[in-house]
Amino acid sequence: MKRETNIPFCLLSVLGIIFVVDGHLSHSFFDIGGLIPYYAFHMPLFVFISGYFFRMDEGESLWGFAERKFVRLMIPYYFWNLVYGLLAAFLRRNGFLFGEPVTFNTMFLEPFRLGYQFILNHAAWFVPSLFLVELVYRALSSWKFCKNKGKSVWSLFWLTFAGGICGIIMSRAAGNEGFFLTAEKMLFLLPFYSAGVLYRRELEAKDRLGNGLYFSVILGAAVVLWLSGKPLIYSVSTCRDFSGCLLPYITGFLGIAFWLRVSKILAPAFRSSRFLEFFGRNTFSIMMHHMMVFFLLTTCFAFGAKYMGMFGDFDYARYKSDIYYCYRPGGEAQWIIIYLLAGLMVPLGFQKILMIFRGKVKITYFNQIRQWIHEKKTGIIRQEPYNVSDSGESGRDKALNMKTDQQKEKSEVK
Repeated sequence: MKRETNIPFCLLSVLGIIFVVDGHLSHSFFDIGGLIPYYAFHMPLFVFISGYFFRMDEGESLWGFAERKFVRLMIPYYFWNLVYGLLAAFLRRNGFLFGEPVTFNTMFLEPFRLGYQFILNHAAWFVPSLFLVELVYRALSSWKFCKNKGKSVWSLFWLTFAGGICGIIMSRAAGNEGFFLTAEKMLFLLPFYSAGVLYRRELEAKDRLGNGLYFSVILGAAVVLWLSGKPLIYSVSTCRDFSGCLLPYITGFLGIAFWLRVSKILAPAFRSSRFLEFFGRNTFSIMMHHMMVFFLLTTCFAFGAKYMGMFGDFDYARYKSDIYYCYRPGGEAQWIIIYLLAGLMVPLGFQKILMIFRGKVKITYFNQIRQWIHEKKTGIIRQEPYNVSDSGESGRDKALNMKTDQQKEKSEVK
């Protein structure tokens, strides 16, 4: 039975990844005139969405939850981390200046710190941080203090919010390096995850305020914050540039609330859109690969400049040292749109090809690992089902019958 898609949150995921890709182009098509800038809420938005879909399977232990999330998030991350590590090593040998060598540190430890080790996939720093956030929330949800029925999600929200404030204070006092940064990111993002759980279980049914009043309150608050002159943007990946302890959460929740309502308004128009569903379910691929797509597109311009005498203003020095360098022929702004569309659509096309390939070979590294974990937990080794032939015999029965017939033939010969 096919699971019904939550269209508003699917659309919210699509909007979120558009903000990420657009932001990495140093652009902002949808920041509402600067009132709700991307870097005030877009990464917390993905954590909020993940919290909304948080579930605890009946009888599932914390270890079982960790295994499930590790397979879903970290195994694909480590696979692509290795791929991009090898690619970065190849590029360094050919004169490029970004990326670090592939070592145990850059493969397994650095992803939980800054996460920029190979640059080409640095946008995926978010994945290990989300993994930690989910584990910590699951552990806290098992704590007796938070198990009071009807109040558990509220207790967890205020507990994680207090932890988030501590994370901001820690970023100022202890610095933003090493595993201090790991803890700071996790603490800062936890309240947004908790808010996603809270919204689904307690607040969504009460979210009935009219659109006019709803947007008036949000945009009014955004205007007040903008007029205050305080910086509204900050860096979650480095835990820097926070304007106080409360403002990052105010701007974060304002941005989430604004685009959540926009998604709900637009959802009926996309009710039967298979493309939107595919888009929303594959934001991981876009997060992982869009910087590589930018680099490949810029490489096409580099090829034209070097071998075809085109694009005389192409900057080779920046191309080989700055992953954010996106060449725009003639300085034309419309090339930003080309980069944006490529950064979104190429990873989706790549993901579609992978899905078709997986469908043909009937095996993936995901399935292999899931099967291995299943066998370790249950002790049951899964066997391939026997195919039923046109005669109604199973493949196994047919094989046994053929073997019996062969033995009979041998005995008759004797």
